[in-house]
Formats: sequence, C-alpha cells, structure tokens
Amino acid sequence: MPPPKGQVTTRDEITAENAIVAAGHRLEVEAAIGILQRGGNAVDAAVAGAFVAELAEPAMCGIGGHGVMSVYMADTRETTIVDFYDVAPAKATPDMYERLDKRNSDVLGYPQVKGDAQSVGYKSVMVPSQVAGLCAAHERFGTLPLTEVIAPAITLAKEGVPVDSTMMNYITGSAALIRRFPETSAVFLKDGLPLLAGTTSRHPADTVVREDLAQTLRKIASEGPASFYEGEIAMAIATDMAANGGLLTLTDLSNYEPYIYPAKPYTYRGYEYVTGGNVTLVEALNILECFDLSSMDPDGALCRHVMIEAMRRAWTDTLMHVGDPRGDQSPWKGLTSKEYAKKRAAEIDLAQASPVVKPGDPWEFEERPPPGTFPQPTEDVGQGNGHTTKIATVDGHGNIVSLITSLGYPFASKVTVPGTGVLLNNSMHRLDPRPGYLNSIAPGKGMQRLTAAVLVFKDGRPFAALCGSLSIAISGMALHPIVNLIDFGMGIQRAIEFYRFHPTNGRIWLDDRIADTVQRDLAAMGHHLLPLKERFGETHFGNHVGIRIEPATGKIQGGSDPFHANAVHGY
Repeated sequence: MPPPKGQVTTRDEITAENAIVAAGHRLEVEAAIGILQRGGNAVDAAVAGAFVAELAEPAMCGIGGHGVMSVYMADTRETTIVDFYDVAPAKATPDMYERLDKRNSDVLGYPQVKGDAQSVGYKSVMVPSQVAGLCAAHERFGTLPLTEVIAPAITLAKEGVPVDSTMMNYITGSAALIRRFPETSAVFLKDGLPLLAGTTSRHPADTVVREDLAQTLRKIASEGPASFYEGEIAMAIATDMAANGGLLTLTDLSNYEPYIYPAKPYTYRGYEYVTGGNVTLVEALNILECFDLSSMDPDGALCRHVMIEAMRRAWTDTLMHVGDPRGDQSPWKGLTSKEYAKKRAAEIDLAQASPVVKPGDPWEFEERPPPGTFPQPTEDVGQGNGHTTKIATVDGHGNIVSLITSLGYPFASKVTVPGTGVLLNNSMHRLDPRPGYLNSIAPGKGMQRLTAAVLVFKDGRPFAALCGSLSIAISGMALHPIVNLIDFGMGIQRAIEFYRFHPTNGRIWLDDRIADTVQRDLAAMGHHLLPLKERFGETHFGNHVGIRIEPATGKIQGGSDPFHANAVHGY
C-alpha cells in the first residue's frame, strides 16, 4: 500500500538491527540502552528507564506512583501484564470528602471536594505501587541484578539533573501548591521560587539533587521491595501520614501486591494485541473493524468521522461501565465483544454525526446478570490531562515491553515523605467521591485502567509496541497509531505524528493542521469542532512513542511525538 498523501513526518524514523528504546526523555533512553549493552534484556532496560524517569521527569512519575507493563518474552512466546496500579487505603470511605456543588473539568467529571483534598495533600494518597510492580517484573523476567538495574537512577539522584524547559514549566505551574509542602519545596524551589532552566553559558540551569531519594533507591536495590513496603521506608511513610491526617498505614503498604496475569490477546483485522488492561481501546477497535477504513482516505472527512463516532461510543461506555478490573462489577466480556461492537457500529450514520451518544448495554453480551446497577456518573465526556511517562523497548532476543508509569497530576499530592525523597501520588482523585456509583471510594478500591500499554502481534510475532502519556484519554490516542499502522500501512513515525482528534465535553478536539476543507466537511456532518494548535510542550492529544518490527526483514523502527522531549535510540 503506498503511503497516504498529505502530512509528512517532522522527525526521522530511527532504524536498528538489534534493539531500540523509545521513551519520554533522553536520560531514560540512555539508561535503558546502557543496560541492554551490558547484557540485560528488554525488561531490565524498561525497569532501569522507569527508575530514571523519576529524576528526568519528576512531575510525571516516581516510586510513589503506579503504572502498568505489558511484557512479551520470546523464549516462552507468552505475554504477561504486570498491573501495578494504586489502591485506596483500608480507612478510605465513600463519604471521606466534603463535596462541593461543582463538577471537575477532567474527563471523569466527578464533583469537586472542599480544599481540593482529593487531589492535593495527604488524603489524596493511595498505596504507592510502582516499586512492587517494577521489582516483580524484574524478578520474573529480568537477567541483571537489581542493583545494576537501579544504579543509573541512584547516580542521577545523587549527582543531580539539570532543569530543562519542560521540568521548569511543570515546576512553575505547580509552585503555588508546592510551597505548601516544605519537603517538596526544598527540592524544586529555591528561596520560594521555581528552579530555572539554563538560558546562556552565564546562566546555567539549576540542578535538582535528591540525596534522600538516592538513599531510598540504594535500599530498594540492595534489599528489594520489602524495604519499601515493610522496612524503614514504609515506617517513614506511615508515620508522616499519621502525623498529617493521611489514611495510608503500615498495614496498607505491607498488604499491597501487584496484579499479574497472562494476557489474553484481542484481535483487529488479523492482528493480535494486548492493552495492559484497558478496554476502551478494545471496544473502539472492534467498532472500527465493522468499517473498511483502508478504502477511505486517512486525510479525509469520512475516515475521521467514523473514528470520532467509534471513540465517542467507547468513551461513553467506559465512563458508565468500567471499574476496577480486579472486581466483577463491570461487563468485561460484553465491552470487548465483537457482537456488542457490531451493535454499536450499526448506530453510526456515515453521513451524519450522532447528536447524542448514550451508554450502550454490554450486559446483553456478558452471559451473566449484572451484580448491581449504578447511576450514570456524568452526562458527557469531559476534558483534561493526566500526567504519565512511558517506555517501549525491544531487545536482540525478540523480547518486547510497553510500560506506562504515573504519579497522577503534576507532582501529584505534592507530599514528599521526610528523609526518603518519596513524592507520593494523588490517585484518590480517580475515584468518585459520591457514594453509590461504580467507581465510588471504598477500602482497597482501584481506579479504572484508562491508560494503554500496547503490544501488537502479526502471525504470532511481535509487530509493534505503543505507549503514551499526558492525556487522560491515552487509550483513545493509542487508537490513532494502531489504525495508521494496520489500516494504512504507515511507518511508526508517521503513524504517531499523523494529525489527531478526540471527542471531549460535547465537542471534537482536533489538530488545527487538518485541512480546512476536511474541517468544513466534518462540521457539515454535525460535529462541533474545536481546532487546537499543537506547540512544543503544549499539546492536546497525548504524547506517544512506539516501536515497529518490520515483518519481512526483522528491522526495528522507532518513532516519537515531535512536540515533546522524547528520545529514541537503537543499535
């Protein structure tokens, strides 16, 4: 299939013979590549990059956060999901926050709470799970010692990382909240003002040094995850929580275990894929499979109309039906059913946008009655960003990993535990503060899996790894590169860069570089468009990196979103 006309890529596609790493920051890629060159495998490399990410992108991720990893091991030809999402403390209750009569602007649309306590401070913290997840993945699949894998992060924490423009912008945007927390202020502010990126040789960048975190990482490297969940670090976290009105206890920490399970692949046009637990993407692809996208112009209005309508239905169903995947209150089989997707696809008019999209009834295809009924949490898809980072790796043995890790909002709860350097998540904002809803707060409750750590297979062999960050609609954003790779035969860089769009809050956000004629055609179909300009560091459609393995030659290709400081390197 010839490449589509229209948009050309702005970054070169990276090609390698043996291995590639694509990640959110140059330092993460350097650490991961170094591990591969010292004999580590793709899991070792991804874990090393994830620990480094806390130093390179401290607003996005860290050992006080959570994530998910999709792992394919070539020797067994098995794919495993290492799900290390946070869970609510045992003392969490559905009425723990005082609700206000205002709706949050993010995609979940939950009510605001007094003092923003669900997003900032000690009561916003869930059980931090990243250390457990990364160490579990390394123990199962890694080859190098944990001390060697974590060593690059320890070095950076001790020696410091220069502030770049992206880090400076995040610190500046969060400074007012950071000032409320002395331990965090001591790291990211100087005399109460944000640390600055360098401008000239006379004004070099400030450096973020995290000695306490370096010591914590040393303990984890030498003693394993038990040091974080049962030892001195756990005691420090629990003590700080108790002293400041937090709910997290030593028991919560010691009881945490990641959710690890063999992946059951889904299919799309003869390809198999896994998502790391996300079902929004699965439903959207199942709906699109009912249409012959490859016969459409990917630059044209019809293709974009069909994709928008599929995304609207998948997101509406997610908000209504998707809960904690470890529970039985969601219709998992129904949501991922091809038959259900056909029913949803039949609602799509190829000439006209649906004025309103209501949730469907996937329970019809579930083969069991619903265990309970819940009210619709919001009438419409909201807007807003989450903040994550990502790493995709493939090694010379054919092992391949897609990893996403997050703290929540920028700098999350803003709470740094004294003496540890651990910046804690604010994941409680991902649960509904109203009692009686599917995702209402409860002891041990986990969040919806809205991120997607994607691996794609062709004829039983790895074909692609995709992972993204920055948007709460990450799974919707993953839809674009998958369609571009499979339906339109694009290379990985073009697949990631191709102009994107997504439904939000009654409107369709779309890249304003999409042709005016196409925008007019979409508007004539009834879509309420909000054209948005993409700028470096200021984007609206997520931030993806990816890897593609050429089926005929085995050559590995890496690509990344050009509007962010991503990095790709191979050898």
